[in-house]
Amino acid sequence: MRSTAGFTLLEMLIALAIFGLGTALLMQSAWSGAWAARQAWGETVALRLAQSVAAEAGVAVPLADRAVDMPVQGLPYRVKIVPLAVSPTGDRDYRVEVRGMAPETADTGAPGMARGTEGPVLAAVTNRSLAEDTR
Repeated sequence: MRSTAGFTLLEMLIALAIFGLGTALLMQSAWSGAWAARQAWGETVALRLAQSVAAEAGVAVPLADRAVDMPVQGLPYRVKIVPLAVSPTGDRDYRVEVRGMAPETADTGAPGMARGTEGPVLAAVTNRSLAEDTR
């Protein structure tokens, strides 16, 4: 007579494989969620930076007739102010673009991103600077 009080080795291996697959899928989901949250945070910071620069453009930041790069200390972004058009009243439309930058000191390992190069546009804000009254 044979006792059937426990699990066979094959049943244990199948259960372990199912548990491992489930754990791997959960880890993948958690990792992709954390990556998406980090991306969203970076884009939020870039948008707030673009809004801040757009609010200062023409007041604390002078506007030019050509695209101007603004240095940003301590952040991995490059800010560019691009003039778009001048209205008949003299108001100037401009666009503030914030791009991600690959760090100068570290190798990113991302394809197409050498050290110190610009990345894609993370945020862009279009605004209008009122013409100064020259009376």
